Amino acid sequence: MRNKWGNRLVFAYLPVFILVIIVLLCIFFVITSELSKQQALKANEIYAENTMQYVDSKLRSVEQYIVQTFLDDQSVIDFYSVSPSSPNRYLNDRDVYKKLILMRESFSEIDSVYLYRNRDQIVLSNTSMMPLDQFANSQYLKALLAASADNRWSIGREYIDNNDITTPVVSLVKRMPLPLGTDGILVANIKINTLSTLVSNVSRSKLSYVHLLDTNGEYIIGDGDTFEGKDGVDRKDFTVMKSEYTGWTIRSGFVDGVAFRFLSNLNVFWLVIGVITVLAGAIWIIYASLQNYKPIQSLLDRLSSVPLQKPHILGQVKHDEFKIIDNLLDHLLEQFGKYRIENDENFNYRRRYLFEELLTGTLLRQEGVREKEYLQFGFQESYDQYIVAIIEIDKYASFTSTYNNKDQYLIKFIIDNVVQELNNSTGLLICPEWIEKHRLCIVCQLSDETTAADTFLDIMRKTVDWIGKNVEITITCGLGTQVSGIHRVSSSYEEALEALGYKPTFGTGSVIAFTDIDSKTGEEIFRSLPYIRELVHFYRLGEPEWQRHYSSLFAEIRIQLFSREQVANLMNYLLFHFYKEMSGLSAEYLECWREYAMNPINEWITTFDTVEELEAELHRILEDARKRLDELRAQRSQHELIDQMKTYIENEFNNSDFSLVMLSEKFKLTPNYLSRLFKEEFGEKFIDYLASLRIEQAKQLLVETSAPIQDIGERVGYTHTFSFIRVFKKLVGRTPGDYRKEFRQL
Repeated sequence: MRNKWGNRLVFAYLPVFILVIIVLLCIFFVITSELSKQQALKANEIYAENTMQYVDSKLRSVEQYIVQTFLDDQSVIDFYSVSPSSPNRYLNDRDVYKKLILMRESFSEIDSVYLYRNRDQIVLSNTSMMPLDQFANSQYLKALLAASADNRWSIGREYIDNNDITTPVVSLVKRMPLPLGTDGILVANIKINTLSTLVSNVSRSKLSYVHLLDTNGEYIIGDGDTFEGKDGVDRKDFTVMKSEYTGWTIRSGFVDGVAFRFLSNLNVFWLVIGVITVLAGAIWIIYASLQNYKPIQSLLDRLSSVPLQKPHILGQVKHDEFKIIDNLLDHLLEQFGKYRIENDENFNYRRRYLFEELLTGTLLRQEGVREKEYLQFGFQESYDQYIVAIIEIDKYASFTSTYNNKDQYLIKFIIDNVVQELNNSTGLLICPEWIEKHRLCIVCQLSDETTAADTFLDIMRKTVDWIGKNVEITITCGLGTQVSGIHRVSSSYEEALEALGYKPTFGTGSVIAFTDIDSKTGEEIFRSLPYIRELVHFYRLGEPEWQRHYSSLFAEIRIQLFSREQVANLMNYLLFHFYKEMSGLSAEYLECWREYAMNPINEWITTFDTVEELEAELHRILEDARKRLDELRAQRSQHELIDQMKTYIENEFNNSDFSLVMLSEKFKLTPNYLSRLFKEEFGEKFIDYLASLRIEQAKQLLVETSAPIQDIGERVGYTHTFSFIRVFKKLVGRTPGDYRKEFRQL
């Protein structure tokens, strides 16, 4: 459609242009032909002249030879003057006969030569000697005798030899004796075939012809019938030339005279055709211009009827149609550009809105008839299987601080483009959309092939690997399960989100399928709670044992493959226990704990990406806070006393009679002061601290030995089994028997 107007203009003027060029070329070639014709005529004239000169030259040489031979020759003179009764007459005739033979042999052009003597009418030739009456050509001689006495070349005639063979010849006639004798005649005959050969030697052109005519206009060489066109060829002589020597005439022309005359007449014809063509071209251009202007006028009328926001632009160029069209189109394009920008914004908003609806399934559940609206994402109605993947940029806070906005958009574009490029060779239908600043959601419509879901999983793995190798960031992908029907895409999306929540334990730069975590029941988290309680307890007491429980806690987290939410809940539970245990310490200790432990841990719980990062950073924070707490303890005056009390308690806690009174008597302090000091240093009452030591020892014995529960209770300081079970359940959350069964199952 865009080239229709251009094609119309081309085909309107191009034929005229081509026709005019062709005519001009023809005129050029005709002019060239005319020049060639003139050159041909000149060449033909030169050709005829050369032919005439050549023939004259040959005939002159014959005549000159005869004159030189017989002019002063005594034997020839005697042939005409010696008396018939002279005794030397026969010898003299013999000498003349030999000269005639020599002349015949010397000039190949001479066919025959003979002398005629008037007084006795004897003819002496190069072959015989006889009376005139017996001579075969006597009629010709008699005609010569009766004619004028001019020495000349004869017309074409028939010569009869002694064998009565007739040969066409021309004859040179000389009065004898030379130069102007009256006693006889010399006749030298030259075959016409010999003349034809001479002419052929001059030119062998197949395009030109030469006719030689005698003084009577009879053809010596050539055919009068041919000249008149009786052989079907119409010829015209272009050169007619008469020899001053022989009186003969040469006529020359071209073999195909009709074609030559036709080409000659083309000059005027093509000149007329050229003038007519130019006039026709001018008329055609005027007609085509008027016809081609009609669409322009129609376009102007239509554009003028369009309501304009700037109507004054028409009055600025009222006499320039194309300028008017240009201004109108610029104005319309400006309006269209604004409309397109608004439409694109609305389309992008609508597309994002529909995509969010697709992921949440809100309107699909409400109306149930919106499936066709989602076909604009490129999906086909013939397929009904879908799967959702979510790609998340790892360590997004570091990503935004490292790259500016332009680089961030570029990297996101690369991720989007890599997914689509890898998908191009598979034939799957995908719709990627950035649903958050750091998350790209991909909805894939699967074909009927059973391996389509595996193909999509392979695309996600290749995408994660390619980004990790070629871009200085890593991404993690969460993959939902395959669902039937577009209304169930939301469930696959929720599964992908849930799978992505396990990135802390699976690690960054990985693909996490929902099927890998689908077997989790959520009860596994309770197995980690004892590690937290023990960790907090020993940390509060400043015992190195806390690090063993810390390592066990994170080992359990990695084994159970907790999600981010579960890990965050565990960390919050850890902080809760820390706060609960530390709140019993003095204000100085509690302030140190809040500043160097609790606040940094709260920040890391919301920003960590992997369990390894969390474990390393949390250990650093706890270790730093522990050192600061130890420094505070070392600065107190009772620090040495507290260490002695702690050592004594650890050695005597399994004594069933051990009590606060026994401890106060040992260190010579009142029970009330000792209880307050203990509370400040350890954050709990003496009785609770003693119970925790006994239960910790009991837990170890329950796991490592098969001793009865009653014996274990007595070994840790409880004389009554009931009291042991009650305290154990209070601190551990289960009875000693249940605790032993649980760990033996593990």
